[in-house]
Amino acid sequence: MGFWPFEPNHASLAPMSDINPKGNSSTPAKTVEVRIEKILNQGDGLGRLEGQAVFVPLTAPGDLVRANIIKQGRGFVQTTLDEVLEASPSRQEAPCPHYGLCGGCNLQHIKPEAQRLAKAEIVTECFSRLGKLDISEIIQGPTDSGKELGYRNRIRVFANPAGHYGLMQRASHNVIALDSCPLLPDLFNNEILPWLRMMPPVEQIVIRLDGKGGWLLSMFGPSQRMRILKKIVSALPDGESPAPGCTGLLFNNRPIWGKDFLINEVSGHKFRVSSQSFFQGNIEATEEAIDLVRQWLSELSDQDQLGPLLGDLYCGVGLFSLGLADLFEKVVAIDSNPHGIRDALNNVRRSDTAKGKVEVIEGALGKVLADGKVASSNQWKNSCCVVDPPRVGLGKEGVLGMLKLSPRHLIYMSCDPATMARDVALLTENRYRIVKLQVLDMFPQTAHVETLMLLEKKS
Repeated sequence: MGFWPFEPNHASLAPMSDINPKGNSSTPAKTVEVRIEKILNQGDGLGRLEGQAVFVPLTAPGDLVRANIIKQGRGFVQTTLDEVLEASPSRQEAPCPHYGLCGGCNLQHIKPEAQRLAKAEIVTECFSRLGKLDISEIIQGPTDSGKELGYRNRIRVFANPAGHYGLMQRASHNVIALDSCPLLPDLFNNEILPWLRMMPPVEQIVIRLDGKGGWLLSMFGPSQRMRILKKIVSALPDGESPAPGCTGLLFNNRPIWGKDFLINEVSGHKFRVSSQSFFQGNIEATEEAIDLVRQWLSELSDQDQLGPLLGDLYCGVGLFSLGLADLFEKVVAIDSNPHGIRDALNNVRRSDTAKGKVEVIEGALGKVLADGKVASSNQWKNSCCVVDPPRVGLGKEGVLGMLKLSPRHLIYMSCDPATMARDVALLTENRYRIVKLQVLDMFPQTAHVETLMLLEKKS
């Protein structure tokens, strides 16, 4: 998540030529008045003044604002919000009392429907500017998920000097203590967070929830704290949990009590997710993604265009491998993370639809594909591949690997439209075309965007 400051500081409007780019404390703060045109990829509002782009956080399209200058670069000015002079119709009161100080969200001040519109525009802009691709006629969504709050199943909190836990401000080590977080369910706010305040303080804590009342706690801090925690746990009566719903307690990734994993259920499939494995932070939106991919693949099957092989090429714990296995004769699942691979192997063994059908391989994608041992070249050329890479995307090496593999269809899931646009531009320059593109509202109240795309090899 990003972290966004809000520092009111009223001052008179200054021409751009008078701005002090170094922001020396001896020079009075300068401000500009600007009309916000749109929301950018990282959540800032964009306005323009005297030929320069002005970036203002915590603004909505249509706002007229006064903003404090904090940095001037070539062709742009970075600011903090000073005052909303004319509010956009899309602006709303943020549902969280910490908003503006705590930086966990950056779009709570914008109405949900306007947030979704902004995200579609962010994707369109990224593809136009970075990929030189016009997707305006093909882009779909995001649709109303009906759940703008309480959707997250994971959070990392930090200790502040008073011993409370919270989130950091942007570009700061200050921790804003949380009374609650509306993005997390009631279980976290009403039970877990108060319980944490009674435990020996540590530096950081990661809480994962399974959506059914269970949760896993990973603490991080000095080693002497672990001895204290072990004493507390050892004093528990046999079979008693440290707190209601807690299934496991870890310290610096070492198990102290209970299990080191959770069981999450998505689209009828159960996934073991260990403390160091990645899993999507919004279960309902993840189910929407699986259902949409299945719909696309069913359409291809009806047209006799779906081959027998699926490549799940950033498989993690096996989300797509299990979710799609029944549609294929064979699945090859590849990932370089040993924790995710361990979970994927476990999940495949326990799945009636995936067991005996999914081959799980640990290793860097390029190296595994270069061995040529996972499937024949003819099988890959008629295959469908799913890629769900980290935020950095496939990169040039990954795209070249996909081009060498040359699957008939490619489904690309991305949490960063900028890196996705860069990768897809290279793919479309080399035999692929975009068939479908869907924006998912996986992260309401934030500028993070999840996008699903179906690409097809040109005949």
